[in-house]
Amino acid sequence: MMQLLLPEAETFVKIQRRQYVRLDVTLDTAIHPEHTEFTPFRALTEDISAGGASIRLLKGTNIQSVSQLYLWMALTLKSGEIHYLRLKSKVIRIDPAKNDVQTVMRFIFEKQVDLKKKACMFNMIE
Repeated sequence: MMQLLLPEAETFVKIQRRQYVRLDVTLDTAIHPEHTEFTPFRALTEDISAGGASIRLLKGTNIQSVSQLYLWMALTLKSGEIHYLRLKSKVIRIDPAKNDVQTVMRFIFEKQVDLKKKACMFNMIE
């Protein structure tokens, strides 16, 4: 096991690798097929950027990973203006297990920390 020391928080520099800044925001959206491939449905965004959005789908939603579709959303600006957008979109990828993987990784990390604490306490007792 290694212990890493972090530098002071003020020394961190955030590097944006994406062309557009991504914002974690939940927006109500409506998803419609380009033709009649599926029944339109509502969903929520997890995050958005000017280049795309991550959408949380309900289990059982039938959509293919290269589907052409229309994403409808309403954006309310500070001025009170509401812009209704109909965006021709394409599904790039579907990641059904993303949240499950994150949960398992967190569980494993917490267990590793517990085991390390127990090992340190055991060494102190000896």
